[in-house]
Amino acid sequence: MPQGCYNKTRIRQSRKGWEKGGMMSTFRKMLAVLAVLLVTGCGVHRYAHDADVSGYPYRHADFDYKYAWKTTTTDQGVAIDGVMKNVRYPYIDSIILKVEVLDRDGNRRSGASDFPHPQQTREGDVSRFSLLLRDVRPAAGDSFRFTVHYTGNEGSDQKINWISIFTADALTGTIIRPPGKTPDRW
Repeated sequence: MPQGCYNKTRIRQSRKGWEKGGMMSTFRKMLAVLAVLLVTGCGVHRYAHDADVSGYPYRHADFDYKYAWKTTTTDQGVAIDGVMKNVRYPYIDSIILKVEVLDRDGNRRSGASDFPHPQQTREGDVSRFSLLLRDVRPAAGDSFRFTVHYTGNEGSDQKINWISIFTADALTGTIIRPPGKTPDRW
């Protein structure tokens, strides 16, 4: 049999094998896996390290998080929207943010909680939060008490259960520090 005829026969046989399901079935499976990876790729995308905080007039920096937020008065109460950036731990999860409105005597007037998104962050990642403090309008002397509870991980098997609390003036956003506690002193 001449060489050229042999090759044509072999090509025809390969095509038949491809079409009958051997190679075609494998190709379809690979295509399906690729499609799933493309669709779920958005779910595993890392969030940007930097967030534009120019729209957030109020800020606070702590050893574990940097915070930026804004307030909006609505018919239903006060909305607080903001971001928080992990600046301490290689890995943080199980984040709960609670904000309370306190009057000048420290009595609670309203409160709300949120689970910032994303819940799992690495150092440098930003989480977003949004909550509504119902049926309240901040007045002179009122303050917002922020309580953040999370689980931090130093990169080992041990996890750290931590709570951070800070207070800000409800009208100006100025951080209210306990008497005698200044950030620039030892």
